Amino acid sequence: MKYRPDIDGLRAMAVVPVMLYHVNARWLPGGFVGVDVFFVISGFVVSASLAESSQRSVGGFIAEFYARRLARIVPALIVMLFGIALAATLFIPRAWLSRFSEQTALYAFVGLSNWVMQHNADAYFAPLAALNPYTHTWSLGVEEQFYVVCPLLLFLWVRARARYREKSAALAQSALAIVGIASLVGCAWATRAQPTAAFYSVLYRFWELAAGALLFELSASRALDSARSIGDVGAIDPWAGLVIVGAVMVFATEPYFPFPWAAAVVIGTALLLGGAHAATAHSLRRSLAHPAAVWIGRRSYSLYLWHWPIFVLMRWTVGFDSALPRVLALIATIAAGAASYRWVEMPLRHNVTLERHRPAARIAFFLALVAGTRTGAQLILSHGPELSLSTVTRNYVDWYPDTFMAHPNEAQRACDVSIGERAVAGGQLFSYHPAKCRGTKDPRTMIVIGDSHAREYLPILEELSAERGIEVNVYFLAGWPYLDLLAPMAEAEPGGCENFVRTATREALAAVRPGDILFLASLRQFRLEDDEGNVAPQNMDSLMQSPKSMEHMALATSQAVTMLRPFASKGMTILFAAPTPLFRRSPYRCSDWFNASNPVCRGGLTESRAYLERLRNAVDASMRDIATQLPAVHVWDPFPVLCPTETCTVTRHGRPIFFDDNHLSAYGDAVLYPSFASTVATLGAPRLH
Repeated sequence: MKYRPDIDGLRAMAVVPVMLYHVNARWLPGGFVGVDVFFVISGFVVSASLAESSQRSVGGFIAEFYARRLARIVPALIVMLFGIALAATLFIPRAWLSRFSEQTALYAFVGLSNWVMQHNADAYFAPLAALNPYTHTWSLGVEEQFYVVCPLLLFLWVRARARYREKSAALAQSALAIVGIASLVGCAWATRAQPTAAFYSVLYRFWELAAGALLFELSASRALDSARSIGDVGAIDPWAGLVIVGAVMVFATEPYFPFPWAAAVVIGTALLLGGAHAATAHSLRRSLAHPAAVWIGRRSYSLYLWHWPIFVLMRWTVGFDSALPRVLALIATIAAGAASYRWVEMPLRHNVTLERHRPAARIAFFLALVAGTRTGAQLILSHGPELSLSTVTRNYVDWYPDTFMAHPNEAQRACDVSIGERAVAGGQLFSYHPAKCRGTKDPRTMIVIGDSHAREYLPILEELSAERGIEVNVYFLAGWPYLDLLAPMAEAEPGGCENFVRTATREALAAVRPGDILFLASLRQFRLEDDEGNVAPQNMDSLMQSPKSMEHMALATSQAVTMLRPFASKGMTILFAAPTPLFRRSPYRCSDWFNASNPVCRGGLTESRAYLERLRNAVDASMRDIATQLPAVHVWDPFPVLCPTETCTVTRHGRPIFFDDNHLSAYGDAVLYPSFASTVATLGAPRLH
């Protein structure tokens, strides 16, 4: 097949919508399907390229294939990954919204970033993916994993055609079609049952690349060779393909993607490609072959590589919600894409010196480049505190709560504490064991059950164990607020938590003695900021006390009494942590000079104490109600310590006491510890009921 400039134009038609969608999803709601257009093009073009291979042995054929693919993919990819690893280290602090970014980067070097995202992150349309500068590499992972399987089938088809064995060629095509159909059926199922895997996994995306490969094979085979390609049989106009793809880009919705929207894109792209013998004189294909479209299309790979991390870095720093940063980001993308194409892609993609060597030597060369740059990126990522420009990363000892107290009172620590950790029913158990205590050891054990708002107290609990000699066991499951009191568990909790609840409760009840303490901490309020930076309305206190909310809280209070009664009957003291202050912005995102003007940092780092107290009134009443019904229940209130004045702030003496809008910092734990330790010291063994 001769070079077709219209295919480069089609690449432009794929990459531009993707970029526009990532600038503002409202501009082109289905623009993300440009990636699916790329998948079909890739399957088609790579099959066409392989059909021209002069290699006649399976080993030589596959080796030549991988040498070419590595030359095509690796240079621009590793330069981008290395450069963005450095930029992300400089400007992006480690936090919940960036916790998978570094892992994604390192896996992207070896074509496996989609595995990380399908197992560890939210869906493509969620904040974890939107703020990860390497999210877009998932599509490269799918392509490279497709080409682990595809070359052998392509070789069998090419060899069969070379030997005029049409039945053998048809058999190779049938094998590819069967695997593709199985992938399509799996995609239809997974779109509803496992949407994250459906989006990222090669198992559910294989069929899109297979469709492109089959389009070329069927249209190129002698049995179907004619003046028109398979895509033009019956005079089907490529304009129909344009209408289909354009309609999907306008109307596609997340819940029905990849299936069935991606299927429409594949059909539309196949019509636009037309097959191995497509009529390139067609008016639409001539339009796609316009020099401007071809210029973009040839640089589409580099544009795709650079646009996303540039946009994400803007989101983390100056913001990406107004015209100026968006224009600057697009200019930077075009500049980076053009430079990458000119000085990175082309010099190694068609390098005469390299192509004189055997495929195995070229493969080794590119793999060595990958290994070297990956090692360099890993070194950069592991030296964040030394390299970062962010005060959060540089002063990590103040910001990041760990499993131990970062600011201990050495004079008061009477015991050596060992920390254990093991998995428990999908969650974790952190255990603090005091030993070699100097003085009287507190014989009690403290059991803690909860989510991140229980885990944030780990430094406080470690210090308590070291000072008083108390054994502490913390049962932790992310996203599971044990007794948050806002709604009954069946309505408030995500699926899969029941087993953790049963296991943690069973283990705790089996080991406790009279006088032991059950400590329960969770948010117990509606947040004032969501993970996308959207701020809650000012009338949140009214919403908290609406009839529906009060009904849910009454049911939750009744459920809490039922769940806590077995602990009280064992002679345990039950200690609730009352709600802490909340904020409309996250300090870790808004404490540096380079994010001071970011819209997500506009206001919200201070809050009226009176407003926050009104916000928590209903929860306070629920805890008092529980304490009335169960005398074993006590309430510790950290609020006055964290907000001693009329205005609550996220800092104390220039140091952070909150990490984000609703979690304590490491320094905040140190500020709060004396109050907590004093409360625990006053708790006595409750009466048995």
